[in-house]
Amino acid sequence: MGGRVFLLILFLGASVWPSFPQAIFDVARGRWALLFVVIPGCPACEEALPWFTRAAQAFPEIRFLLVAPAATPELTSLAGDLPVYIDHGGLFGASLGVKRAPTAIFLAAGTPISRLDWPFDEASFEKGLKELLAHPVPDPFALLGLPAPAFSAPNLDGQTVSVAELSKPLLLAFFNPRCPACWEDLPSLAELSKDVLIVLLAFGELTAGERAHLRALCEKASSQKFVVLMATSFEVLEAYQVVRTPLIFSWTERGWWSGAKRGAKVWWRRCKESFGH
Repeated sequence: MGGRVFLLILFLGASVWPSFPQAIFDVARGRWALLFVVIPGCPACEEALPWFTRAAQAFPEIRFLLVAPAATPELTSLAGDLPVYIDHGGLFGASLGVKRAPTAIFLAAGTPISRLDWPFDEASFEKGLKELLAHPVPDPFALLGLPAPAFSAPNLDGQTVSVAELSKPLLLAFFNPRCPACWEDLPSLAELSKDVLIVLLAFGELTAGERAHLRALCEKASSQKFVVLMATSFEVLEAYQVVRTPLIFSWTERGWWSGAKRGAKVWWRRCKESFGH
């Protein structure tokens, strides 16, 4: 998972044109074709842009995004209805190893599948799109009805905990410390710990203050029913096909269910209705 652009939320401070309907971290879901351009000043970019426009019409299963360092009148005119992401400072491009324009990168659930560095032609670009269509996309909902992937991870005290050995039911919440929505969900999860065991799996570096905050939640939780674990590798994220956070899975005695995004309380109510808890 080393190549996965999973922490794109780091780039949310950069601006997105009004024509781009969703946050940039949505490229972590589904299939995307990105074209990095500099307009004006790059004749090759102007040559490649019409290929991108035609492909957006020919491949509706794929989402297309232009990436540029600045919004210019020339880019506005050439882009038409294509969504454009303004990559101030080039952070997004650097994360993908982009060194020149134009560069085309094909993503499946945030993972770069292939890329085209200039020079390339329209036939090569179309071939990349077809390969992207053939590539499977991770889907956490595909786990419904299957045994939960077992894993162990250290808690905040460094003690190894096996999730399979914990009492059920439980809610397994994937927590990205750079994800504002994950922090917003914490109060609801803490409240839910009165009714169900909460297992918060954090990945990425935690500051001393963040660790203290999570430790305080554990101490306040009812009957020690709030457990924070630290992911030591991306393997568990791959096993659960995590491509976006917040993501919450429910594990009960009678079955395995999964759900996503915010609203942990609503999700748990649905789980109880489904499994009779």
